[in-house]
Amino acid sequence: MSSPSPLQPAAPDRMRVIAVALFTAIAAYLVLRTWGTQPQIMADEWYYSRLSRLQDLGDSILPSYLYLWLARGSNACGTRFYDCIHLANVAFMVAAAPFLYAIARQVATRGVALGIAVAATLAPLNLYTTYFMPETAYYFGFCVLSWVALTRSHWHPVRWSLALGTVLGLLSLVKVHALFLVPPLVLFMFYARWALSHDGRWMLPALGSIALTLGTAAALKFGIGWLLAGPNGLQLLGSFYQSNANSAGNRTLANTLGPALVSAFGHLMVLAMLIPLPLAVLLHSLLRRPLRARTGKPELLQVWALLVLGATVCVTFLFTASLVNPGAAPDEGWRLHMRYYSFALPLLWLIAGATLHRRDAPARPLLRWSIAAGIAIVMVLALINLPTYAFNPVDGPDIFEFKPDGWAGRTLIAVGLATLLFWALNKSLAPRLFLYAGLPIALMGGLVSSHDITARFNHIETAADRAGNAVLAHVPAAERGALTVAGDEPVEMIRAQFHIDHKDTELLIVPKDAPIADEELPAHQKWLLVMRNHPLSATYKPVVATDEFALYRLSVPQSRIGRIDFSKPYDGFVTGTEGLSTIEPFGRWSDGKRVVLHLNTVLPRTVRLMIRASSYGDNAGLPFVLRIGEASAPFRVPNHPMKSTIVTLETDGAQRSIVIEVPHPVSPQEADGSSDTRKLGIALGEIVVAEPTP
Repeated sequence: MSSPSPLQPAAPDRMRVIAVALFTAIAAYLVLRTWGTQPQIMADEWYYSRLSRLQDLGDSILPSYLYLWLARGSNACGTRFYDCIHLANVAFMVAAAPFLYAIARQVATRGVALGIAVAATLAPLNLYTTYFMPETAYYFGFCVLSWVALTRSHWHPVRWSLALGTVLGLLSLVKVHALFLVPPLVLFMFYARWALSHDGRWMLPALGSIALTLGTAAALKFGIGWLLAGPNGLQLLGSFYQSNANSAGNRTLANTLGPALVSAFGHLMVLAMLIPLPLAVLLHSLLRRPLRARTGKPELLQVWALLVLGATVCVTFLFTASLVNPGAAPDEGWRLHMRYYSFALPLLWLIAGATLHRRDAPARPLLRWSIAAGIAIVMVLALINLPTYAFNPVDGPDIFEFKPDGWAGRTLIAVGLATLLFWALNKSLAPRLFLYAGLPIALMGGLVSSHDITARFNHIETAADRAGNAVLAHVPAAERGALTVAGDEPVEMIRAQFHIDHKDTELLIVPKDAPIADEELPAHQKWLLVMRNHPLSATYKPVVATDEFALYRLSVPQSRIGRIDFSKPYDGFVTGTEGLSTIEPFGRWSDGKRVVLHLNTVLPRTVRLMIRASSYGDNAGLPFVLRIGEASAPFRVPNHPMKSTIVTLETDGAQRSIVIEVPHPVSPQEADGSSDTRKLGIALGEIVVAEPTP
C-alpha cells in the first residue's frame, strides 16, 4: 500500500486552500463593487448614518443600539466613512460563510457544503453590502444563531441555552426583527428536546432551556441597550417601531385582511419560483406521520427552516398590509418586501443539498404527486399574476431579474416544473436539477442584476450629491446645523442631507416649481439649500446658483428662545402639555379640541413662532387659531406633507403657555372605520419660539 506523497496536501487541506481563495476573491469583488459609491436608499441610509455617527445613541428612534455603536466606528475614517461601512458589510457577508458551511456539513458532502456557502455569499442578498443598513450584520448573526441551534444541540442544555440566548439578544440589538425569531426558536427547542430525548422526560428540561434562553436574551438586550443608550435602551421596540405597532393595532381586520392576502399570495408565488424543491421536501416531511426515530440532522434542519421561513414570511405580509393606506399608499400591498426573510433562503438550499445522496422510500406516492401538483399550479399562476406586483431591487433583489413575463422568469419556472416532476417520480435527478441548474440560474440573474444596479446607479453623481458638496464647500462647519433643504422631491432632499452630514439639518417640502414666499422661509435658520426650481424673492441673492440647486445665506433678525421637537421626549423648555397623543416618527398628533404647551419661561411681548405641521382630514381647509394669552392669530396647514408656517403675536409679556385651537377634530374611526378613536386635527413636527430683533 502506497502512502501519500509529503509534497501532496491531503484533500481537506486542498479544500481549505480552495475555500480561502474563493472567499478572498468574492470579498475583493464586493469591495471593488461598492468602493466610491453614492447613497441610494433614502431615507434609510441617512437615518442609520445620523443615528449612529452624528447623535447620541440615547436619542435614536431605532433600538438597533449594537449596530449603531459598531457603525459609529466609521467616524474614524473621516470623510470616507461610507466606504468603511461598505468594508464592514462585506466582512459580515463573508464571515457568515463558515457557519453556513458547518451547518451544511451536517447533511451534505464537503463539495456541496462549500458550493452552498459560496452561493449564499454570491446571492442577491449581497446587494445590501452597498448600503448603510444593518442587513448583512443581521444575516451574519442569523447564520451564527442557526449554527448554534443546528450543530450544537449536543452541548449540555445549560450551555446550549446560554449560547442561543446570547446570540438572540445581540441579534435583537442589530435589528429589532430578531424578536420575530423568538417563536420559531422556542418551537424548535421544544421539538429538538422531544426528538432527541430517549427516556420521555423532556418537557420540564425543554421549558427550563427555553426560559434560560429567553432570560439571557432579555438580559443582554436591555442590559446592553441601557449601557449604550440609557433609559431609552430599555424600550422593547423603540419609538419608531412602537408607533408603527400602535398604528397597526388600530387597524380593523376588514382593513387588513385584503392587503394581507394579496401580499401573501405574491410571496407564495415568489417562493414557488425560487425554491420549488425545498418547498416540496418541507411539505412532504410535514404531512408525513412524525416519527421520533426518524429524526436526524436533516429533519432538524427542515424543522428549523420551516419555522423560520413560516414566521418571517407571515410577519412580512402582515407588515406589508399594515402599510396599505387607501388615501396615501394604496399600492403598498403589491410590493414584495423579501429582505425580511431572504436571509433564510440558504437554509432552504441546504434542504435540497441534503437530499442529493439520500432517497426517500417510495411510500405514499399520491402525497408526492399532490404536493408537486400544488406547487406547480402556484408557479403557473405566477406567470399570470406575479407581473402585476411591484418589482424593486431593494425590496427583493432575489426576484427582481425574474419577472415571469420575461424570458429569465419563464426559464426559471420551466426548470422548477421539471424539478418537481422528477421529485414526484422519486428520481435522484431532482436535487441535481435544482442545485446545478435552477439555483445557478437564480444566482447568476441576481448577481448580474446587483452588479448592474451598482455600476449604473450607485457610482453616478446626482444633483443631490453636487448640492451637498456645495454646502460643504461654502457653509462653515459650525453653521451646517442651521440649514434647511427645500424642494419637492423628499428622496433627493434627504440624499443632500446625507452629504451635508449634520444631524440638525431640516427639510422644507414645497409644491413642484412653486416659489418660496418670504413668510415660508425658516426664520430660525441661517442657510437655505433649494433643490430645483423654487425661486425666492429678489431680496435674497444666492451664494451658489446652478440649474439644479441654489444656496442662500439667510438673515436672522430674531433671538431664539427655544425649540420643541415633537418626535422626541420634551426637554426642559416644555414643562407640560395638554391635548397631544404619543410620540410618532414625525412628531405628535393633537387629540381633542385644543393643544396647550406649558413652557418654563415667560414669553416676550412680541413672539414669533415657526410651526412645522400638517393636518388631518378637512382641517386642511379650515383655519387653526394660535393663542398666547389674549392675543390670537389664524393659520393654515396642509394635509401632507408637513409645511412650515410663521406666526407673530403681540402679547402682554406675562404668558408661559401656547394654545392651538383645532377647527374640526375627528377620529380615524369616524373617517374610515378604523379602530383609532383619537380626535385628530394637527400633526406637530416642530415649533421654534423666537423674539424678533430690529
